[in-house]
Amino acid sequence: MKEYVVRAPAKVNLSLDVIGKRPDGYHEMRMVNHSVALSDILVFKESGQGIAVSCSDPKIPTDARNLVHRVAEKLQARFGIDRGVQIDIQKNIPSEAGLAGGSADAAAAILGLNLIWELNLSLEEMLAFGSTIGADIPYCCYKGTALVEGIGEVIKPVKPLRRLPVLVVKPQIDIATPWAFGRLDSVEHVAHPDIDRVIQLVETEDYAALGSAVGNAFEQVVFQDYPEIGQMKAKMLKSGAFASIMSGSGSTVVGYFSDIAAAEKACEAFRRDYFLTFLTEIE
Repeated sequence: MKEYVVRAPAKVNLSLDVIGKRPDGYHEMRMVNHSVALSDILVFKESGQGIAVSCSDPKIPTDARNLVHRVAEKLQARFGIDRGVQIDIQKNIPSEAGLAGGSADAAAAILGLNLIWELNLSLEEMLAFGSTIGADIPYCCYKGTALVEGIGEVIKPVKPLRRLPVLVVKPQIDIATPWAFGRLDSVEHVAHPDIDRVIQLVETEDYAALGSAVGNAFEQVVFQDYPEIGQMKAKMLKSGAFASIMSGSGSTVVGYFSDIAAAEKACEAFRRDYFLTFLTEIE
């Protein structure tokens, strides 16, 4: 029986801008994304028929509401696959955290099913298929450091970031992405981060200047309604991070460190207050 194991790394926004709302209701985005080592693990096993998904987190649905299940259904229908599959998800990425955990799993499902069902899809074909399921899935198929535009379907490579220590902290606050977009739509003046400047600093490896350049358009509304998250970012910088940002629509705060000793010390301090604290690294 064939079996494949696929990692699904979390996605972090080094910077995120919301350009505006399109006539179709979607939002035009401009983001610098990268992957981190914090990952879910998906195991794919052949089965006689049907799609069976299990998950280590009992709060996560395993039926058609799960993006992994949806990917399997759509691939099965599109390519006329008459074989089944068992997919086991080991969750490590926190949910509703701005880390694209669900999309990362869906991207891993595309890769795993491409292997186990021998679909021979190219990366470009996997990206295009992923865009029909969710906006973050194409990037999660691509991974690494990249400029992501449109609604997530336009991906351009950026010089890879160094494998620096990254501290990822998720408070006991869940933020729904539609709420964050709605709040931002109601703001008259949105603070737009300079994405081109961030890319320039990454390309020249001027990491010391990143601290004042990175930004997330969602921070101005999220910090207003959830000041604890803004306080976490300030604490991250005070703890020695050269840059810190809220990832996605929140609520996770990410800190970038130049040395592991400072990152470990900050990790200990945050872990006293926040159970979901992860010391990882850039991939």
